[in-house]
Amino acid sequence: MKYVRIQLNDEISYGIVEEEKVIEISGNPIFENCKETGETYNLSEVKILSPNPSPPKNLCLALNYGSHLLGANAPKKPEPFYKTVTAICGPGDPIKIPKDAGLVACESELVVIIGKEAKNVSENSALDYVFGYTCGNDVSAREWQSGNNSDMQWWRAKSSDTFGPTGPFIVTDIDPQNVSIRGLVNGVEGQKCHSSEMIFSVAESISFISKYVTLVPGDMLWTGTSGMTPPINPGDDVTVEIEKVGTLINPVESA
Repeated sequence: MKYVRIQLNDEISYGIVEEEKVIEISGNPIFENCKETGETYNLSEVKILSPNPSPPKNLCLALNYGSHLLGANAPKKPEPFYKTVTAICGPGDPIKIPKDAGLVACESELVVIIGKEAKNVSENSALDYVFGYTCGNDVSAREWQSGNNSDMQWWRAKSSDTFGPTGPFIVTDIDPQNVSIRGLVNGVEGQKCHSSEMIFSVAESISFISKYVTLVPGDMLWTGTSGMTPPINPGDDVTVEIEKVGTLINPVESA
């Protein structure tokens, strides 16, 4: 199933995507059983919004691809950090870079959306608690994140407003360890990997996190990024492309 959150005039709703059509449904499918309303729209005539704009929590995995270690030691367990809800924005929304941010990079990631409360779940059952998957861009201000003059915490490096584009769709029933992921800046490929390269799988990470932090419907798990992450600057267009999930495109502006 492929879900989308849309705006038409002043009305916001969810829908099921079938080819180039949106079949409107009542309510939010992450939290409730929804019914078709009888309304159908062309995908081209609606504005596509962030599919999950107010997650209770964003947990992002650091150093979860060997190609992204860049000399660091591989983690012995999943290493999540928090990203604020106010960082979330949707397809087509501008990534706004603060003037004092310095070098900013994009990070193409598969994002997991939790569908059921998960506490102390096993690795074998962990995927049963997933509602679906979307594309994410974990925008990162590198000079605030690391280096001689970096902040002690990653609060603004990872969580400045608009530093978390997501969308365009939520896709269910895919194998999260079997999709290709690409990141492009102005159409030039800067990242390319396969989700099978994750050091800790989605199931391993959900199981580990749920031992300490209860995961609830709507929580999002960002599964990490690969390789060298390309820099972005005002005037650029940034694309995250994930096989079987979708393509997320955002312009870059000065804040």
